[in-house]
Amino acid sequence: MLLGYLSTKRGDNMVWWHPFEEFERTRRKMLKMLGSIPFEELDTYDGFSMDIAETEDELVIKADLPGFDKEDISVRATENNIDIAAQHKEKRIEQTEKMYRAERRMGAVKKSFTLPVEIKPETAKTSFEKGVFEIRFKKVKPTKKAKEIKVE
Repeated sequence: MLLGYLSTKRGDNMVWWHPFEEFERTRRKMLKMLGSIPFEELDTYDGFSMDIAETEDELVIKADLPGFDKEDISVRATENNIDIAAQHKEKRIEQTEKMYRAERRMGAVKKSFTLPVEIKPETAKTSFEKGVFEIRFKKVKPTKKAKEIKVE
């Protein structure tokens, strides 16, 4: 066991100190904190990549969602915001299988963000091919006519 010591300003008194005790204390605190979080929240993460592009008339969003079916994806949009989520259906590993490693994610992914331009949510057109989800929205045309405002 590795031990260190700290001297105090009171003279020759020395306090023995375990350098990894702080790490262990922090680990215990984190485990206690994580124990209070519902497992559903631990199973959701925003772990997918996406691109947002703009054409003259449309806003185009492409999201990488490999391993999901199109029935697993849900989208909610307003003129300024969008939520994209995907949830795996529950899959069980057969007890007859000899599992050496299980790293494939079985939870959910979700991203919510503000859009860079206003869109018309009712114009959404989606496609899903080879794990890439694409959604296109017509943009709201900005009004070009400025209105004079009287200062009172």
